[in-house]
Amino acid sequence: MNVKKLLAFAALVCALSTNGHAAVATSVNFPAASAYLVASPGNNEQMIAKMKWFAGLSVKDYEKLRGKRMNFFERISFKINQRRAKQLLKQYDADGATVLQKISWCFKGLILGPIALILGYIFIAEEERDLLKWIWFGFAGWCIILAIILLSI
Repeated sequence: MNVKKLLAFAALVCALSTNGHAAVATSVNFPAASAYLVASPGNNEQMIAKMKWFAGLSVKDYEKLRGKRMNFFERISFKINQRRAKQLLKQYDADGATVLQKISWCFKGLILGPIALILGYIFIAEEERDLLKWIWFGFAGWCIILAIILLSI
């Protein structure tokens, strides 16, 4: 009798674990997923805009889009997918210049002066143009050090 209870419990756990992680079927017609996976500059911006829209969507708004009310498990799945979208958006926003890159370009501007500015404008990619600000900070420090040296002579 104890074995029957154990087998029934194991079957219940297996059934719930496979069902709990399944995707929720919706009645809303979204574009095919392959349209989001194609890597192109314009498509990435569209994908990010759609992810921001989805991350900010409320449960009631989503239920209006579906046309019917969600049950408990569908709400949990919706919240989990929203959280994943927010994490992906946070990760995408964190792909900018790191603190180490900013400090290194500031030191390059401090040591090389105008040469660092020229190199920055030539070699820094369009996505990392905020690093030029740090070169200018280093260049300002270079100018101050040069002025101190010239005034002390």
